[in-house]
Amino acid sequence: MKQNSIKSITAISVAIIAFCGLSVLFVLAQGFIGFISPENVGVIWSEEIKGFQMLVALGRMLGGAAFFGLITAFLIKSIKGLKNGVLFPASNVPVLYFSALALFIYNFCYANGGILTGADHNLLLDTDDITISLIIVVFAMIYKIAVKISDENSLTI
Repeated sequence: MKQNSIKSITAISVAIIAFCGLSVLFVLAQGFIGFISPENVGVIWSEEIKGFQMLVALGRMLGGAAFFGLITAFLIKSIKGLKNGVLFPASNVPVLYFSALALFIYNFCYANGGILTGADHNLLLDTDDITISLIIVVFAMIYKIAVKISDENSLTI
């Protein structure tokens, strides 16, 4: 692979990693503020559904942090792989699967955020949340095949 391509991929990845870092801070801060000072972010704890509300708040906070952390891990492993001449690091396969799960949890809890403010009492499940997560799972499967093909090609003379 050309050195310019590696530099471009690295530069874009660093920008995405910075964005992911800021996103983690934002999601965690928003979640902690919701627990520490709920009136400042519009959270209204209801005794009837407080357990579900807490599950939604924690799912959004931890799912978002996990997703952005996993994306960061994927990019760092990819950059290291490129520098070592490995186009598809095998260690990225489980990262992709877990990122699909983390994104689903984050999106599901985000869609149900109205439960935290008392604006909505219905459980919402968007087809987009399922579809996007499944697309990432399919991408992980394709990536896994690419890892195998890349390994086989590196063994041929």
